[in-house]
Amino acid sequence: MIAISTTWNYSENCDLEKMLSEISALGIKSIELGYNFTRDRLSEITPLLKAKDIDVVSVHNFCPLPTQNLFHRFFTNYYFLSALSKTERECAVKYTKQSIDTAANLNAKIVIIHAGAIEMDNKYVKELLGLFSQGKIETGEAAALRDNILKSREDKKQPYLDSVTQSLNEITEYAFKKNVKIGLENRYYPNEIPNNEETGVFLKKFNDKGLVYWHDTGHARAQEHLGITEKDSLLKSYGSYLFGFHLHGIKGLHDHLSPMSGDFESEQVCSHLNNRNLLKVIESHQPATSNELTETIRYFAKREWC
Repeated sequence: MIAISTTWNYSENCDLEKMLSEISALGIKSIELGYNFTRDRLSEITPLLKAKDIDVVSVHNFCPLPTQNLFHRFFTNYYFLSALSKTERECAVKYTKQSIDTAANLNAKIVIIHAGAIEMDNKYVKELLGLFSQGKIETGEAAALRDNILKSREDKKQPYLDSVTQSLNEITEYAFKKNVKIGLENRYYPNEIPNNEETGVFLKKFNDKGLVYWHDTGHARAQEHLGITEKDSLLKSYGSYLFGFHLHGIKGLHDHLSPMSGDFESEQVCSHLNNRNLLKVIESHQPATSNELTETIRYFAKREWC
């Protein structure tokens, strides 16, 4: 099944009926509700979905969006499930449960989560990204910087992983009762959770309560380009837990392009896209055009990925 994330054409003050009509014009009747809907906007779009015969197959945490952004972070990171602060972690769990309620109310199959991050000095991560942009990612300088980042991550990780484990205990139990899966998404930055090894730990611990693997093609490519993970290592390791994809193109480290405007394919990705039981969500942002996405959907249909 091919769906598209509302992050493509949703904005705070957009005409919701027009937004859904633009999606329908692509030939798509299934969507992922993105992470930037307030409770009021969520109430507005719900009756329109039925009127336009559009299904919600997945929901991205947080949906609805928490009313306060106390830490001035991006939508998906208002509160971390990995937070060492008891108050913040409990808020992250509370609002994730609200996303699960959204999914259950709309008959969506899964809520996609970001598991959090290990607090580190971001200047070193920015330096590594800068070396990639300068074409120096395969130099000794980059290797030393990458080793330093990964060692620092290893030294600091355990209390954050313990917080994620506690959060997942609560979230998966709640979602299981609602018949909603929790999709553990692979991440972009090296300090984010989970890395390759941690993905396996969490999946093995919580899979019987509905935790599944959600593969983001752009995030995976970014970490491969930075030398953090080996090519396709996540799909090779956790393909048996795979429930679906975020599909978008990436050029260098610039992701969320139209899939056909950047790199997203690989032997492993393509082999799984042939599985019709997996959800395939196009997660392109602006300025991806309707023409580019129509081309993508035609290509998918030709490859029998729809």
